[in-house]
Amino acid sequence: MLSKDELERYDRQIRIDKIGIEGQIKLKNSNVLVIGAGGLGSPILLYLASAGVGRIGIVDGDVVSVGNLNRQILYNIHDIGKAKVLVAKEKIEKLNPNIAVEAYNTWLTEEETARIILRKFTAIIDATDNYETRYLINRVAVHLNRPLFIGAVGRFVGQVMVVIPHETACLNCIFPEREKQILFKLTEENRNQGIIGTTVGVTGTIVANEFLKYTLGIGSLLKNKLLIFDGLTNEFSIISLERDPNCKICSII
Repeated sequence: MLSKDELERYDRQIRIDKIGIEGQIKLKNSNVLVIGAGGLGSPILLYLASAGVGRIGIVDGDVVSVGNLNRQILYNIHDIGKAKVLVAKEKIEKLNPNIAVEAYNTWLTEEETARIILRKFTAIIDATDNYETRYLINRVAVHLNRPLFIGAVGRFVGQVMVVIPHETACLNCIFPEREKQILFKLTEENRNQGIIGTTVGVTGTIVANEFLKYTLGIGSLLKNKLLIFDGLTNEFSIISLERDPNCKICSII
C-alpha cells in the first residue's frame, strides 16, 4: 500500500499508464545496491530515491574532495573530507524519507566481502571507475544470480550495459580478464584525460532508467547490447553483444 504522502509525492509518475499505483508499489518493494557514490553514482542515487525505490544500498570507501565537485552533484564544499556514503545517505534520506538507505563505507577489494554485501540485495548497479572492481562485481553478481547494471564514462563518452546472469553476455564475455592489463591502462588514461559532469549525468540517468524499467517490467533493456553516448556529437549508438559459451564466469551454471 502507498501512504497519502507517497501518493502525492509520486503522483506524476503514477499517472503514466505503464506505471500506475501497481508499478509504484513494485518500486517501493524493490531494492538495489549502488557501488560507487561518485560522478555516476550521484545521479543514479538521486533518481532512484526520487522514484521511490524502497531500499537502496551504497558502497564507497572514498571521502569527498574539492576535485569531485565538478561532477559529483550529491556533494558541496561543506562535505569535503567526509565519507561519501555517509553524506549520500543523509542527503537521500532528506530527499525521500519514505525509503531505507544502507551505507557501506568500504572499498570492494575482497571477494568474500563483496559476496556478503551483494547477497543482501536483489539487483546491483556498478558505478565504479576501475576495472579491477568491475571484474569483482561481475563475478560475484553472476554467481549470486543478481542482475547487474553497468555504467562507464570517460571524457565526453558514456557506456551502459545490462547483465542478466546466464541469459546475456557478462562483462567477462566482452572484456575477458586476460586482457585486463590493457583495460587497466585505458582506465588510467581516461582518468588522466578527465571527465565532464554532463557525461556522468546523462550516463547515470540511463543506468537508473534501466533499473526502473527492469523493476517495473516495462520497455526493452540493454540486454546483449552496449549503448554508447558521445556528448560531443550528440550521437547514441548500440553495439550488439554475444555471450561467450566458454566464458569462465557466466558459462558455469
